[in-house]
Amino acid sequence: MHGPPLECALQSLQQLAYARIAREFHRARQARTDLDLETDTVMDEAHRRVLHWERVLAELRLLFDDQRQIARIKIARALYLRMLLESAPSRLQSWSDSASMGEMPHSHLFEWISYDFERLELAELEGSMSTEEAASYAQALDARASSMREE
Repeated sequence: MHGPPLECALQSLQQLAYARIAREFHRARQARTDLDLETDTVMDEAHRRVLHWERVLAELRLLFDDQRQIARIKIARALYLRMLLESAPSRLQSWSDSASMGEMPHSHLFEWISYDFERLELAELEGSMSTEEAASYAQALDARASSMREE
């Protein structure tokens, strides 16, 4: 199931997600500080990274002409996002989203933005699944839950 094209697609999806999170993080930091040339340069670079990974994924998409391949990618990505979201309580345990962004340490801000993006991407993926994809996804979730119970 995880051949090189699939792995490349999943890694590229993660790189795009990270680039989007980093861009939003820099945008949020920029809103907290005075606008300066360094911040503009960082924002420009963050935006270029997003565009780069969007182009990479558009090119990779041309390699996947079989709907089963696309379904495997969607399901694998959704499972990975679910794993990330399951780790959120430990990543975010002592932080409150009611705290002022101006007082929030950068690491906390980055984790909150990541968490929000992960939730949104997972909701989009789950919402876009066909009936067959949703059934395969549910089976994969059940299998994962069973293996976790056995450990």
